Amino acid sequence: MKKLLLSLALATGLLSSCTPNTTEASVEETAAVTTQNYFVLNRNVQQLKAIAKAAGELAIADSSTFGEFNVIICGKSVQDMVTPEIMDPFMEILNANNVNVIACGFSLKKFEVDPAGLPEGVTVVPNGIQYGFEKQKEGYYSITL
Repeated sequence: MKKLLLSLALATGLLSSCTPNTTEASVEETAAVTTQNYFVLNRNVQQLKAIAKAAGELAIADSSTFGEFNVIICGKSVQDMVTPEIMDPFMEILNANNVNVIACGFSLKKFEVDPAGLPEGVTVVPNGIQYGFEKQKEGYYSITL
């Protein structure tokens, strides 16, 4: 009886090891094609250089899975966005690292900043915080600075 039970246990183990594990393969294939998207909710334009550098490094690390990198500028710092002396150097490095720059429309209105004065390529969303939550629901990696 012991030999029969041992034989059955051994046979079951051998059969299960011979069955292909399609679940693992499917998960690996799905992970291989998942796009990595990022956004940063930022209240200080002085951090834009570090943000651009991080975006560039993530693009290299993620390679073919790198999707997009957005930085949303909100709060009082939107006032700095219309000052070319401040923003031009940042925009150069942000553009070089393929970072999408977005201004919070709520903040622009609150601090009476005319969107027409924003640097070329900056887009405006009605509410930067809401935009951030929407991106999180879409699976974006996020951080608030």
